[in-house]
Amino acid sequence: MRDKILNKINELSNKIKETEIGKTCKNWNDCWQKKINQMGKDIAKTNISATGLSVFGFVIGMLAVNFLAMTMYFEALICILINRFCDMLDGAVARNKGVTEFGKFIDAVLDFVFYGGVIFGFALAEADNAQAACFLLFGFMASASAMLTYGIIDQKSADTKASPFYLGGIAQGFETLVAFVLLCIMPFAFMPIAILLGCWCLLKALLIISHAYYKLNIAKKSK
Repeated sequence: MRDKILNKINELSNKIKETEIGKTCKNWNDCWQKKINQMGKDIAKTNISATGLSVFGFVIGMLAVNFLAMTMYFEALICILINRFCDMLDGAVARNKGVTEFGKFIDAVLDFVFYGGVIFGFALAEADNAQAACFLLFGFMASASAMLTYGIIDQKSADTKASPFYLGGIAQGFETLVAFVLLCIMPFAFMPIAILLGCWCLLKALLIISHAYYKLNIAKKSK
């Protein structure tokens, strides 16, 4: 069942990539990544560390919670975008300056706290958002706990140096950013967008659990 779902997702993804819009997005993404990597190389030559960028981006991101509580959505959006930009930039700096275990840890922790904080901010903005915000936090909790737990266990069994905090896939970063941007532009649509993203997170959790069951249980027994 899991393989069929993943195959369908991969087929849909490949079809989208083959379209003109998909090719344009890929070219734009490649160009953007080159610029980020170059900025990372330049910053790596200074005394600014990747962890310092992570903390700076987190502080700016937390200001979004305050702005959301005051229904200042444009200001909140600016803070969210700065936070996400710093999150991309700290990775580029780390790749050029050297990745540390604490750096990987604190980057992941601050990201999850930031995501939860933004959702909390929308709940503070409007009382009617509370139930949808709780559901979205439930979805984030499910996907995050499944992802982190599986990543740590699989890392130990595989004895790799890869970070256990990011496994790729849905509800990992880009979709969440798009949802946050839409919510700041259309705060009146918080309930449907939050419910959709929450379901997306629960689907990710289900896929991770099924993958973990296959790899850590069935695949090992077949060896």
